[in-house]
Amino acid sequence: MSLARLRLRLRLPLRRFFRADGGSVAIETVLIAPLMLLLLLGFTEIYLYMRAVSIVERTAFTLANSVGQMTQVINDQSTSNASNLGAVWQAASVIAAPVDLQANGGVILTSICDTTSSCGANVVQMIPPTKGSPTIAWTQKASWMGKNAPSSRISSSTLLPTGWPFYGGDSATAVEVFYTYTPFAMTAPFWSDAPLTQTIYKVVYVRQRSGLPLKLATSG
Repeated sequence: MSLARLRLRLRLPLRRFFRADGGSVAIETVLIAPLMLLLLLGFTEIYLYMRAVSIVERTAFTLANSVGQMTQVINDQSTSNASNLGAVWQAASVIAAPVDLQANGGVILTSICDTTSSCGANVVQMIPPTKGSPTIAWTQKASWMGKNAPSSRISSSTLLPTGWPFYGGDSATAVEVFYTYTPFAMTAPFWSDAPLTQTIYKVVYVRQRSGLPLKLATSG
């Protein structure tokens, strides 16, 4: 066999191989592309969820720090006064940006007082201090929260965190922040069986810096 024929016979299988290689690449692309898109969607959802949790926690801590410096809040839903409840709700909404807290969340303030005294007024602390008996003095929720909004998770049996020191004459303020998170919102029009919404929740307890309970004053 001549050298030219040998070369020709070797080239034919190689040409068939290279012609078939394009098809295998196309098949790999069809298989891998959906997996890559699914991974991208998963990482995006993890990021969005973690961001929402971080925003809820930041809002609760920042608002609690601000409320802890106040001596009273006025039961007025306007923002004309920084002490108005309306200004507190507006501050929470701004802190939570870019999360739309007014559309999908809520804020609840709860004042907790000791029932063994006049709620911290003119109380002489005993040495050693006597154990207090906490109770809810008042609670207020954001003005935009309707009937279907989440309710406070603070009850008579869960007033304070486990281990929270509460003595005679003590008081505390609880700031609850809720946010309804909808996973896979981008694919909702195409994925009707996507996981349902879930509520992200954070509560922060703070003692008033004045040493007195947070007062709820009437407007006007």
